[in-house]
Amino acid sequence: MEFATRVAPAISQFEEAFSAFARGTVVQTEDGPVAIEDLMPGTRVQTAEGGSERVTWVGSMTIFPPNAVSGIEPALMTRVTADAFGLGRPNPDLVLGPRARILLRDDRFQAATGMASAYAPAAAFVDGVSIVEVTPIAPVPVYHLVLERHGSIRAAGLEVESYHPGSGIAEMMDTQLASLFLALFPQVKGFADFGRVAHGQLSMAEMERVLYG
Repeated sequence: MEFATRVAPAISQFEEAFSAFARGTVVQTEDGPVAIEDLMPGTRVQTAEGGSERVTWVGSMTIFPPNAVSGIEPALMTRVTADAFGLGRPNPDLVLGPRARILLRDDRFQAATGMASAYAPAAAFVDGVSIVEVTPIAPVPVYHLVLERHGSIRAAGLEVESYHPGSGIAEMMDTQLASLFLALFPQVKGFADFGRVAHGQLSMAEMERVLYG
């Protein structure tokens, strides 16, 4: 098992790999509920796709409050209050990082992704009432997980996407940047090793267009 601290560019493709779950989020595993910060590679977590998947990588970074670090824009968390997506979804409140995506099942996704389900950014659902933006007032550790097979992690009754860089990321990076990115993941040799995505991935604009026209 390898533990490492690395410096990486503060760009979206890198930050997405570390910022889905707030510290304290409880994830369902084969051995019962475990806080996200206590998960280790090798643990098997329950997924919405049925059964469980082995964690192969755990990443973490710290989000700072406004003006704490010069030149860095403050990142907003998303608090999903209890029952915001239906009874027990979530329960209790769930605080997600700025790059978290939630699994939704809706026939309208078929045209956009070719599937009747898709991952949509949690931040896209902010309504100021049951789903609200949260600005950290102190440094907050946030986490993400890579599973042996990409899927949806059960957390407080919601299904949150495990990390996958997406099918088009290789074309978005030059050779040097891609090498730096892949060095964050010692369990893979190339982008293909992340495997297939379990469901389509929608941007915020795509999600709003599909659901709201």
